[in-house]
Amino acid sequence: TVILAVIRGSVCQQQFLSSPSPVVVSPGSNTTLSCLVENMGGECRWQKDGKPVGIYPGKYTLAKPDTEGDCSLTIFSVDLKLDDGEWECQVTSTSFQSQDALASSPAKLTVQVPPSTITLKTASQGTVEDQMMLRVAEDQLETITCMTSHSNPAPTISWQMGDQVLPSTKQTTTGERTEAILTHSFARSSSGQELQCVVSHAAYPSGERVVTAILDVLYKPTVSIARVDTPVLEDGVGSVTLTCNSQANPPARASWHKMGDKEGKKYPEELQMNPVRREQAGVYICQAENSVGRSEPEQTEVVVLYAPMMVVTQPKDKVEVMAHNRTVLTCQAEGNPAPKYQWIQTLSASTERTRSYTANLVVEDVGYGDQGEYRCVAINRIGGERREVESEPVKIEVTGAPQVVKQVGEVVGIHGSDVRLEAEFCSDPVPSESTWEWGGVVLPMGSEVDGRYKAELVSHPNKEDCYISRLTVKRLGLEDSRKYILNVENKHGKDMVPVLLTVKDSVSMASVISVVLVLLLILLILIISLLIAYNKQKLCFKGAEAAKKASSQEHHGYIQGASKLSLISENSDHVRPFPPSTKGLLPLDLIPPMQPQSLFNTPYYPTSSFYDKNSISFDSLHQTITHHTVGPATHNPSIGSPNTHGLPPPPSHEDENSNFQIYSQLQFPSTSNKGSMKKKKTDSALDSADTSPTP
Repeated sequence: TVILAVIRGSVCQQQFLSSPSPVVVSPGSNTTLSCLVENMGGECRWQKDGKPVGIYPGKYTLAKPDTEGDCSLTIFSVDLKLDDGEWECQVTSTSFQSQDALASSPAKLTVQVPPSTITLKTASQGTVEDQMMLRVAEDQLETITCMTSHSNPAPTISWQMGDQVLPSTKQTTTGERTEAILTHSFARSSSGQELQCVVSHAAYPSGERVVTAILDVLYKPTVSIARVDTPVLEDGVGSVTLTCNSQANPPARASWHKMGDKEGKKYPEELQMNPVRREQAGVYICQAENSVGRSEPEQTEVVVLYAPMMVVTQPKDKVEVMAHNRTVLTCQAEGNPAPKYQWIQTLSASTERTRSYTANLVVEDVGYGDQGEYRCVAINRIGGERREVESEPVKIEVTGAPQVVKQVGEVVGIHGSDVRLEAEFCSDPVPSESTWEWGGVVLPMGSEVDGRYKAELVSHPNKEDCYISRLTVKRLGLEDSRKYILNVENKHGKDMVPVLLTVKDSVSMASVISVVLVLLLILLILIISLLIAYNKQKLCFKGAEAAKKASSQEHHGYIQGASKLSLISENSDHVRPFPPSTKGLLPLDLIPPMQPQSLFNTPYYPTSSFYDKNSISFDSLHQTITHHTVGPATHNPSIGSPNTHGLPPPPSHEDENSNFQIYSQLQFPSTSNKGSMKKKKTDSALDSADTSPTP
């Protein structure tokens, strides 16, 4: 019997055919945890979370109590708090000796419950409800937490901004709370966008729920400067308005402060300076501040122009300098733009000299010419206009050995006249000795010698500590031509200068007057000659025209008239009483007898003998007219030519035309009555020839 029992027990030992598996159910629903046992000899038991659960009708019951080996448990109206947990199916041993009790692996019964709340939180703002404004700072890491509570199982949480999925840190679940943390830096451009916490859970009908926050990106201010100036920003004249504009979230408060202002005074965002003052010049800084932070500073410089002022010189009043030493005058003035400088030396009441165009006047090797008053002039330009201011005068006083500052190297004097030799010198202190020296003679100032030489010393009218030394020499003689030396000396030293005197003979006033009169007379003759030549040229032109016209008329009268002269023209072809150039003029022998010596007494004017070879006498003319042939006239050499009157022989043939023309012009001027007198006398000569007896 015992052996059979053992065999039976080993062969018919109970075991699970199926054990419970995890299950997810919704609250209030019914669910069955399956548990089937083969060769079941013991009793069914259930345990939740390690604790036994009894069979309670209406809540926990075996699914099929009458079925052998079926330990499945049905749970009615599943409740999260009561039923959610780890369930185990157990079967007691068949006997106390069999030791075949069974226990299944735990099976999770999950009562599926969506989160009851979804909350967004930040450290600075706290809880942010759905569709609320979430304030974050620009370019700063913000930590935002999305939390859910009372959900089963824990949801899945993700982050989105627009279409962008943002990475989050690890999701954690603690009890009934699940959270996901977002660490992100937001840009200014993200302001106004939606930040979404997406909670995914199977219990949601749509599978997820979204909580949205509207981003409000806060950022510190940025500033810009608006400025309005007048064209010229001059002290007391121009104006300027400075505006500090800011862009910020939340709005910022902008202000101005002046660089270097120890008081740290602040000015409103619109700063007006009207009119602007030079003490307001400087660098102004614009800055704004809000809850996020302070803006980077922006700055602008206000440059106020003003004329030079407050001229300061060193030394102030005067400076004493030894001759040949070095001295420096300095000048400084305020002004904008920075002034330029001039040092001006006053030489006299009407004369000035510019000594330097820099702030420092350096005088090397000081001399008496550098002595006097100096003024520093500070100059600038504002709006194209020159502005200047002068310093108080600074006086340079020079002391030292005498110095000759002006001299005449040579003086020319006229014999018998007076002359004065001069030289200018400066000396401080006053010279202890001043003399003129020549040829062994030493003449102190204020002295006179021989009644001809006098030395004088006078103060210079325009230059301080300067003098004019004069030596007057009267009734100059040739022996006074020499070198005269001026010697000047004081306690610091001495100086000297030579002056050369040259004496020349005088020229008499009568000689000068004579030369002048001769020159004037030559000039007068020259003017008269020019006038005569001009008038003669006009008369020659006029006479040539008249002679041409008269010749034409006479030729016509000889041919057409019935005068007796036509016989001469007809019968004297073989005779040429005149050269060819005298065509149209009457033969010389037809002119009444004249006295040639009284009119032509020079060899340049030919007499009638010039024409003897080619002309006829009055007798031959008479014979021609009476048709008597007369032989050639006899010539008496002792008597000479009856027509030369003792004059030189006639000119050569080369000069014949020119001399004859001059002669004919003198015999028949162009202003004559065109030969009427000649015709009258010729007719009377012919009449007398007709009445003369025939030989």
